[in-house]
Amino acid sequence: MATELIASLRDIVGDPGLKTDADATASFLTDWHGQYHGAALAVVMPETTEQVSQVMAFADAHDIVVVPQGGNTGFMGGATPDSSGHSLVLSLRRMNRIREIDPTNMSMTVEAGCVLQTLHEATEAEGLYFPLNLAAKGSCTIGGNLGTNAGGLNVVRYGTTRELTLGVEVVLMGGRVLNLLSGLRKDNTGYDLRHLFVGSEGTLGVITAATMKLFPQPVARATAFAEVRDVDAAVQLLHRLQAASGGGVEAFELIPADILHVVFRHFPEIPQPLATRGAMNVLMEIGSTNPASGMPDETGEAPLQTIIQDTLAAAFEDGLVIDATIANSEAQRRALWDVREMAPESHKRSVGVVRSDISLTQSALAPFYAEMVDGVKTIDPNLWICGYGHIGDGNLHFNLVADERSNSDFAEKKTDLYDLIYDKVAKYGGSISAEHGIGQTKRAQLAKVKAPEVLDVMRAIKASIDPKNLMNPGKVI
Repeated sequence: MATELIASLRDIVGDPGLKTDADATASFLTDWHGQYHGAALAVVMPETTEQVSQVMAFADAHDIVVVPQGGNTGFMGGATPDSSGHSLVLSLRRMNRIREIDPTNMSMTVEAGCVLQTLHEATEAEGLYFPLNLAAKGSCTIGGNLGTNAGGLNVVRYGTTRELTLGVEVVLMGGRVLNLLSGLRKDNTGYDLRHLFVGSEGTLGVITAATMKLFPQPVARATAFAEVRDVDAAVQLLHRLQAASGGGVEAFELIPADILHVVFRHFPEIPQPLATRGAMNVLMEIGSTNPASGMPDETGEAPLQTIIQDTLAAAFEDGLVIDATIANSEAQRRALWDVREMAPESHKRSVGVVRSDISLTQSALAPFYAEMVDGVKTIDPNLWICGYGHIGDGNLHFNLVADERSNSDFAEKKTDLYDLIYDKVAKYGGSISAEHGIGQTKRAQLAKVKAPEVLDVMRAIKASIDPKNLMNPGKVI
């Protein structure tokens, strides 16, 4: 029977679109962290929406589970099949065409398999800007970004993937194609289904293409790294910089000393930004589409650099900032960003890690952080407390990293550490997932924190669109 199924799939996608042997499928069957391992009947790689539709119709007719997959860079195991071997992994990597860039409408329509970095390069060649920016931009795909409603570094100014999405093309189980592609900014004609599928993690349908917003390309930036007094001082500095720049803050990242230790240990070639490793730091960047903002004035300073410099100077006088450096070249800017962007890889190379992706109101960040430090040290004082990330939008990756100093029973402490994180998040009214999604990692936790009425509605939506539960089951709900 399996041989007949595979032969039928080959008829749909051809030999280049079908992988069945162990070596060819191995990388599709585990997640980026190597935490989850699954099996599949085959990896199917369609090249067109029509092929996706045919695969989905075939899967529905034979009651075969479909697990959509983009660049497979997710952290929650949402794109990894179970171990039964009866699933199809539907990889969108071959659907990687840019269908249209519309400079007049400031939008582009792209297929789900487009790599994020490719979209950056294509829009910049048109003098435009697509602001979604992730550390995995060289390998993640826009389909995966849409499926998880990815956030990234620039949410503080441009919003999440959902807010950047004008329309989507989706294939449902059974093969029906929903063409919701649109370049319209306003369309008030009933339920807004694009928002239903963005962030659904492949549990409702397969996103095959999307129309995304574009923006004028920033042509001037100013970037700085500062040691701050504490988390509260970081939030105050953010607000000051937003006011001084007219809302021009593109990124504002919290970077504690512990994460500096972990990053520099695994990547010693990265320059240390300041002479000492302050207990709490921020990496900030403002941008402008006005070329004059990057041109030196009579004092020799560019306006954007002056804004950051004056903001930091005033914050220094008020005791918020302890030390700071401003990038004076693209090379220096890139070196500062390396500190932040190599953080996930440094954690992956460590002995062990408890990962979280939480969001809080900005007013709750400081008390949450303080209580977490005390709680973590009670459980294991030898952990590196790496609560870092996008505090410009209230998103922290509160990761706890173990090295050889930690006891061999670190694995046994994970439950207590996760309980501590989620208890504090609940106390301060936060979210257990800011941008990484739920996948299979947080499914049980989601059931604890969501009201029963909310879960009932989510299940009803799932059942109405995917009544056989063939779309990525075991994920989200």
